[in-house]
Amino acid sequence: MSKLRLIQCGVGGMGNVWWKGVTSKSPDFDLVAVVDVADKPLNEAGDAVGIPAERRFKTLEDALANVQADAILTVTPPVVHAQHAELAFSKGLHVLTEKPLADNLENAKRMVELSKKAGKILQVAQNYRFTPPMQRLKTLLAEKQVGDFGHGHLDFYISADFTGTFREKMDFPLLVDMAIHHVDLIRCVTGRNIVKVTALSFKPSWSWYAHDPGLKMLLELDDGTAFSYSGDWSALGRQTAWNGSWRLQGSEGAILMDEDRITITKSKRWGAEQNYWPQGAPEIPLQGQAKLLSDFAQAIRTNTAPETSGEDNLWSFGTVMAGVLSVKEGRSVDVRQLIGK
Repeated sequence: MSKLRLIQCGVGGMGNVWWKGVTSKSPDFDLVAVVDVADKPLNEAGDAVGIPAERRFKTLEDALANVQADAILTVTPPVVHAQHAELAFSKGLHVLTEKPLADNLENAKRMVELSKKAGKILQVAQNYRFTPPMQRLKTLLAEKQVGDFGHGHLDFYISADFTGTFREKMDFPLLVDMAIHHVDLIRCVTGRNIVKVTALSFKPSWSWYAHDPGLKMLLELDDGTAFSYSGDWSALGRQTAWNGSWRLQGSEGAILMDEDRITITKSKRWGAEQNYWPQGAPEIPLQGQAKLLSDFAQAIRTNTAPETSGEDNLWSFGTVMAGVLSVKEGRSVDVRQLIGK
């Protein structure tokens, strides 16, 4: 089977992760061009993976005018995503975009509609789903290892320093740029959509961000189940893993995950706690970005929606946007009303 032709937009920062580990080594795609507004990362990537100077571009428009391709990957700030999607779909290309889907809900919806109108794949890079700890957590909950699922909680505390990047000055850096992973993981692990959000964001006195890196959220799942979230991207002291620390409370006990290690704990009323450590992480031959790129190729070749399609991701992105609205207006916000579901 012949390879698909891919243009990667954005090769610095997170773009490094893609071209170093995935797009330049893919069995499904040939990386035919790279795009970046800055010369240094453009030339670094081009030199490293053997892209000649005539296929290194400052804009996607120039790349599309000079190179034949089947799809683009855009690893750019969210404000650029809708523009890149519109350009790609207008030329008949498929789109894989880094999260979050867009910079606002209007653009996110527009991207989904443009993909439908063009008949092309729109996929979102929710790579956190495709790791052994998260797949294991999902399986254990589905197997009812602690009985019926009743409620859950997720903590995220990492002192991330993005000085000099767009995250340093953006509004709601944790809520918009990072919690999108976590709300998507909550949907993935529980198999339920989030339908209501009540949020409070804040800026600790020691924070080095321009806007709020702190967040508390109460989420309601589509069956009425409660799930809470607490995080701070300027948290000093003990750190969580990037997946966060989880408690999934069931009728017979709880599934805990801390530093990506999972424990099943059970007890009777007032009884002694009994702990179990589930063995055998699931077989995941492809993880993270490699899995996403493989799914992207499969979706293109079969014309079927990938797991993290743009339309499905509206539920995750809509949750984040509901959180922003909840903070600004001091009220609970219904996700379904925002995304039209």
